[in-house]
Amino acid sequence: MVDEMLEAVESSLAELRFWMPWAQGIQSQEELGKVLRNGHELFDTDKEWNYALFENSSGDLVGAGSVHFTEDLGRPEIGYWVRSDRTGRGYATAAARTLAAAAFRYLPDVRTVKIRMDQANVASAAVPPKLGFRLLEEEERKFEAEGHSGKGFVWVLDRESSPR
Repeated sequence: MVDEMLEAVESSLAELRFWMPWAQGIQSQEELGKVLRNGHELFDTDKEWNYALFENSSGDLVGAGSVHFTEDLGRPEIGYWVRSDRTGRGYATAAARTLAAAAFRYLPDVRTVKIRMDQANVASAAVPPKLGFRLLEEEERKFEAEGHSGKGFVWVLDRESSPR
């Protein structure tokens, strides 16, 4: 899995570095291995759920997504990225739909799920409205990646509005 993830990230680094703070440089195989092992530990303790996204037809790794908590344990956030050569095919939308459904299914006390992104990330901002997320607020953001504008969107989906 480390080699597949490393190849996906490296092949998309030119685009990922605009939006993802973790993609500001190339990680070594050892560094990425540590990140993935830490992800397994977080998953096993229900602190964060990280998933690799695979294309059905080819079996290729096409991205990743997560359910994680940042501020409020009752309102998890989801995040996703898709490798550059697979964008525009609905993978981000499918990932966000599945991640939100998993949060509602396996976290019975959760009433809402959030998605945050920089306002300049037009492709990512197109995903939440397709799934019934509503724009909760606009927020100031840190400049953590090259494409960041300093302004963000916070989208929210209520359990009752969640696509099944």
